[in-house]
Order: sequence, then structure tokens, then C-alpha cells
Amino acid sequence: MAKRFPKHVNIIAHEDASKPDGVAFHLETPNGEKLESIVFSKDDELMAKKDEHELHFSLVQESGMTLEFAQSLTDVLWVAWGDKDHIPPCPTSGTGKADPIFYAEKSVPKKLTVVNTNPSNSFFSFTINFVDSSTQGVKKLIPYDPIGDNRNGGSSIDPKGIASASISNTMILVGVALVLAVGYVLLR
Repeated sequence: MAKRFPKHVNIIAHEDASKPDGVAFHLETPNGEKLESIVFSKDDELMAKKDEHELHFSLVQESGMTLEFAQSLTDVLWVAWGDKDHIPPCPTSGTGKADPIFYAEKSVPKKLTVVNTNPSNSFFSFTINFVDSSTQGVKKLIPYDPIGDNRNGGSSIDPKGIASASISNTMILVGVALVLAVGYVLLR
């Protein structure tokens, strides 16, 4: 069974009249460090190939703003795939179904949980959609489009097995060295 490794990211929203929807966004770590993109690397995080990233977005906005994550799982997240060398254009519409690799699992007004299976080295673009909760009637989607970077598909070796394999290999080497040393002494 796949294990999930959590990653927490804040989406900062502030009013900006120069933007089409009057809102500007950026990503930050929970410590306030600004992010240009979100990098997913199973090797760096000692994850097995079958493990998954679990991304927790929190919406942080200026006082008086009334944004929320869109509540439909197919509206809140749209994904476009490139390859290991090319970032695709950000998606401007959804397909009506969830992406099988990078998909929204839960959306509540100020929190969004996304799963990334990260099977291969590939850039991808995604759009996270918000709505203004103070709007009456049909809510217009307000898009934000950060960049994602899947660095790899992880290791096919269970990282926990590496420690025991290293100990076993060391014991074998010590045993071989001991046999060679005893043999050398006996043959003299």
C-alpha cells in the first residue's frame, strides 16, 4: 500500500487592480518563504516508487477578501502535462474529470488537499480555481496558475530496506575478509 508524504503550501491572495480578476496570488512555505514552483522529488524525500505526495494548500488572504477554493473537485484543479524539458501552458479550462496523476482529493473553503503520484520526471502546469463567496448566483471561477515539477518516479527499492541491506552487505564483506585472512595465514 502506498504511503503518503505531506507537503504544506500557503497560497497568498491580495487585491491587485491590475489583474483581470482584481486578485494576485503567490506561493509560500508555512515559514513565509516565497516559492516559484512546487518541486516533487521522491528520491530527495526517501520515498518508494509507489508512495504519493499529499499536498495541503491553505488559502491566506487580506482582511476583507472573501475568496474560497472552488468546491467541485473537477473545477478546483485543472492540470496540463509537459515533459522533463518543457513547461506546458497553464490550463484555461477543465476536462470535467480528475487528472489520474495530480488530482484534488478534498476541497473546503480555505483548504485544498491534492495528491501527486509523481510517476515520472515531468514538468506540469496547473490551475487552482477560487470563487468569491460574497457573489450571488453562479460563481465565476478565479484562476491561479503555479508551476509543478515532478523530478522522478522514486525508487523501486523500499528506502527502509536500504539500511538492513547495507548491514547484510557489510556482514558479508567482513565474513569474506575474515575467510581470506585465515586462508592466507594457513597457506603460509
